[in-house]
Amino acid sequence: MYQCNLYSNVVSALLLASIAVSSTALAQIDTALGPQLNIGHRGASAYAPEHTFYAYDLAMEMDVDMLECDLFLTKDEVLICIHDSTVDRTSDGSGRVQDFTLDELRALDFGSWFGIEFSSAKIVPFEEQLDCYLDHNPLMRFHVETKDSAQGRAEAVLVEVLARKGLLDTGDIQTSTIVMQSFDASSLERIKQLSELPTAFLFARRTSFELLQWVASGNGPDYIDAFAPNSAAIFNDPTSVQRFHANGHDVHTWTVNERTQMDYLLALGVDAIFTNNPDILRAAIDDKGSGTSPEQRGNPSDFKRGCQGIAGRVVSNKGPGDVWARRDSGRGVVRVEKAAASDLTNYSGPRGGD
Repeated sequence: MYQCNLYSNVVSALLLASIAVSSTALAQIDTALGPQLNIGHRGASAYAPEHTFYAYDLAMEMDVDMLECDLFLTKDEVLICIHDSTVDRTSDGSGRVQDFTLDELRALDFGSWFGIEFSSAKIVPFEEQLDCYLDHNPLMRFHVETKDSAQGRAEAVLVEVLARKGLLDTGDIQTSTIVMQSFDASSLERIKQLSELPTAFLFARRTSFELLQWVASGNGPDYIDAFAPNSAAIFNDPTSVQRFHANGHDVHTWTVNERTQMDYLLALGVDAIFTNNPDILRAAIDDKGSGTSPEQRGNPSDFKRGCQGIAGRVVSNKGPGDVWARRDSGRGVVRVEKAAASDLTNYSGPRGGD
């Protein structure tokens, strides 16, 4: 056992040394594999309470390419957008997300912690996020993280919901309406077993020999399409972007809120940046001239805030919700079936953004 551990430690040290040498020997400037993307991290969360319609509306107003959703399952198996495993930090309630039903979560205030003017903010079911912002902009894209697999149930429910909505097969890592991300490689593997959704593997420190090998080689298992190191990992090993690109992997990095860091990472050729400040990143990408065009993004200049008519209508992992289909040509989707009025519940509470 001692010899095995010693061997592993020696190999790890050699891999780290080779990475360090390559990072100083190779040029640091690279070209992204496609247009460089602006991802609203939990929405425009520097300016509004995260994972609320307030934050998502503002992110779209700031012209993002993608919106993020961190997924958890409620007690009644509804997928919702929330980062923490408890509601304590971002609501006036207390307890584990998995112990609340959707109705119980809807009774909580998810905005006042950020500012009293956001006191009407409510929890956002994933399906409502999809229907709201695809209704506003059928070119909108979503970067979706599985936070807790729930022994694989989260991935199963997710694929069921996306299949019902016609959103399982809408493109590759650079074009798909949905991109899945996780720190748990096994979660991405389960997703690939159930679907062809593009995936991104999140990581910060190299915490395993396997991950060290992936970073050193710039390659990994087939179920990973993109690699998503945090910005510190790239600052420490800037040529990792080149290594991943050489193997056809996009690089998405997080969470970057300062312009100087954005400019440096964009120069390195990262393909996408998660940010709490989409307005700053929009300016950085536009100044570099390396992003999508306004027409390719498709964000409207004027729209109804708070997702009126959609907010509050989801009652289970069966919806109700709209059905979409991949466009015959080009990127994006079209709505092929609108949620029937007879299926909708009468939700009289605050919408969380109007």
